[in-house]
Amino acid sequence: MRGKNRSAVGLDFGTSTTLVASPNGVVPIGAALPWMPSLVGYRDDGTIVVGDDAVDAPAEQLVRSIKRFITDQRDFVRVDMPAGIRDLRADDLMVEVLREAARRGAANGQDLTGKGSVRIGCPAMWDGRQRRRLVEVARRAGLPVTLANLVDEPVAAGIAWLSARQPDAVGPLRVVVFDMGGGTLDIAVLDVRGVNHHYVAVLAALGAAEAGDALDDAIAEDLDYALGAAGIDVASLPRSDLARESLRDAARKAKIGLTTELEDVVVLPPHLFGRNETWYTRDQLNAVFEPQMDRAEQYVAAALRAARLTELQSGTAYDVIRTPIDQLVEGVDVVVLSGGMSRIPYVAERMRALFPTTTTVELASASPEDAVAVGLGRAAQYGRVNMYRPAFDVLVEWDRRRESRTVYEAYTPLIEPRQIAGGGSDLRFVRTGLDLSLPHAGKGRVRVVSHSGERVRATIGGRSLDGFPVVFSEQKFEFSIYPHGRIRMTDGAGTYDGQVEDWYTMHGIDHSE
Repeated sequence: MRGKNRSAVGLDFGTSTTLVASPNGVVPIGAALPWMPSLVGYRDDGTIVVGDDAVDAPAEQLVRSIKRFITDQRDFVRVDMPAGIRDLRADDLMVEVLREAARRGAANGQDLTGKGSVRIGCPAMWDGRQRRRLVEVARRAGLPVTLANLVDEPVAAGIAWLSARQPDAVGPLRVVVFDMGGGTLDIAVLDVRGVNHHYVAVLAALGAAEAGDALDDAIAEDLDYALGAAGIDVASLPRSDLARESLRDAARKAKIGLTTELEDVVVLPPHLFGRNETWYTRDQLNAVFEPQMDRAEQYVAAALRAARLTELQSGTAYDVIRTPIDQLVEGVDVVVLSGGMSRIPYVAERMRALFPTTTTVELASASPEDAVAVGLGRAAQYGRVNMYRPAFDVLVEWDRRRESRTVYEAYTPLIEPRQIAGGGSDLRFVRTGLDLSLPHAGKGRVRVVSHSGERVRATIGGRSLDGFPVVFSEQKFEFSIYPHGRIRMTDGAGTYDGQVEDWYTMHGIDHSE
């Protein structure tokens, strides 16, 4: 069925830009453009400014890519304030960005702080702890959100693409979303079904902290090398720190210019470099981008393997891991490109070369940098937008619930790309008694806490997982969840097998179609 609340507001808090969208499309919150820069700056008096107001802040008083502090799991930002260098909490700065986005959204008729549903995008690679951190930041900014309000960014981009299609009767679609933004590369494999393609099953979603910022750094390094060949040693310049930041800024502008042109002039501040322009070509851009796209293709392969492991209707994990890439890409109907980096022609070129000619490669929307926001605004219209990771915590409790350990935290990946790349055959999420520092002896119980609002129907050893008794043995305890919903637990009394009973229903996969 379709979602009950069709008036959700989407908030795409991106590494480079922040957008707001309603089911009708993007809501303008920028001074001149629909989006607001995800920037935080300081005036000389120490006043915090965000978005467009921060653009003109001095480089040493400007914080870019603040969202990356969640991805990189960093807590503090070092800034050069007029009164001296200070370490500020990154979460405080993120609160200011989200609070300003909510204020601008309200000024344009979209209330993000009321009782209506708000959906926020997050990178597919984020685990439970990172997602909880974003929820806490959003709540501090006045947004009434929970973990259930988060939607993986590539999934939202896929919804944006779906919502723009004319419904047809072709049948199920296998869709790969390649979402490359400023801070992360996110890839999702979707199984889309239903008469109007309103049932979206997330078979896999993963990513890496390497995207637009990383390409900017590579271009800046290339420019640094070119300047060195011309006799300008950036490291020896009087303000080498400002010179390097200027190179990164020039790299960002060149990257944008080369999405439509074959060459672009790079203008450098003459007071820092002595010379103020050099030329950069698309061939040079592609050359420095190539190693990053090589790694991106490896993540595409990992996502396709993870999707097969989620279904695992035949064969073994060993077979899936060793499936050649040319077989993995077969059966993919569409590759959807999302994120600002998708405007670079080389991205589409590489995807067309990777997938067979029967697979179409399309932009998620006319403005791919808006796709996540648009999808978030329309996500409530889709009946099954679920994570391929379980949306529940598994805890072991004892001493009348006065003591507990989290065995599995909601949304934690069941398998990591590195596990797939390593070629192992026993791919699963696993925690042991030693990992959890469990008691050497005694008894406890398992408790399951849902974050999706839906009851978790999981059994183990012929009984419900919720409330299952545990005989403690630190050396023997082991709990595993497999990508296709199988559960296994060993304690001091034995080994028990089970299954999340509605695993495929949770993922919206209707095998009867």
